[in-house]
Amino acid sequence: MSELDEQLAWLTDVEKSPENTAEHVKMDFAVGVERRMTQVGMSRADLARRLGTSAAAVTMALRGDANLTIDRMVRMAHALDATVHVHLAAKTSRVKWFEVHDDARREQITNAQTWAKVQKEGSHGQAVTIAA
Repeated sequence: MSELDEQLAWLTDVEKSPENTAEHVKMDFAVGVERRMTQVGMSRADLARRLGTSAAAVTMALRGDANLTIDRMVRMAHALDATVHVHLAAKTSRVKWFEVHDDARREQITNAQTWAKVQKEGSHGQAVTIAA
């Protein structure tokens, strides 16, 4: 086995490790927190005040430098008027999340119903008016 093959094998092992997976989960959570902070117009200092901690502690958590327990993740989500969803799936699966908001406007629902109807009826190639 060549040196390159050995390095590639080592990298493959690292990528499959629980530690690497944990880092990806932390990054996904941090991205979600940042997105939610933007949605609600909250700064790191604001989040820190709500959590009763320092802005530096929030920054450490969002950088992945802190031990994010489920309890801590839930407290952060609660401070952002959000919730945490944990999902377990086979390693071979691909999971895509999308959010459905209870307060969706009637227009959005009507547009989705129109789109679904067109898809079901197979009206491909025909123009369908959907309000923007």
